[in-house]
Amino acid sequence: MSISRKDVILEQFLFTHNRNGWFVSFQSAVEGLTPEQAKWKKSESDNSVWELVNHLVFWNEYCLNKFKGIPSPKLEGSNHTTFYNRGELGWQQTVDRFNSMMSIWYETIETCEDDKLDQSFNPETKSSWITTLSSLALYNAYHIGQIVTIRKMQGSWDKAQGVN
Repeated sequence: MSISRKDVILEQFLFTHNRNGWFVSFQSAVEGLTPEQAKWKKSESDNSVWELVNHLVFWNEYCLNKFKGIPSPKLEGSNHTTFYNRGELGWQQTVDRFNSMMSIWYETIETCEDDKLDQSFNPETKSSWITTLSSLALYNAYHIGQIVTIRKMQGSWDKAQGVN
């Protein structure tokens, strides 16, 4: 049985969203986290879980809109500003927004034409969508790892969730 490129990307998006594998998914990483815990920082120079989720929402939404041909607002400021809660959403609303976006991503990738994956994400860098989507899944996994690390530092991580 051969697996397609699209199947690989879909699997990566599932594992970073809601299916535990070699690392815990986003849903497991934030499960049971209170708003107070989500705001916690070890030091002022660190990011909180909430800030990391805001950052993931921004970049996943930006890329999703670009993939679907929907204009995205220009990034105001630097990448640092993507960690802010721009819509003043509550913690659960922020989590729900990421979960919803990941479901939309999955459906969008699943139903896209295969040749879309070879199209250019950025004409300047000549990066294709297949490369960009794989990188985005890895990017999500990286930040999910940070979320788990923060939870371990604050003592809110339950080993039963998958990472000791």
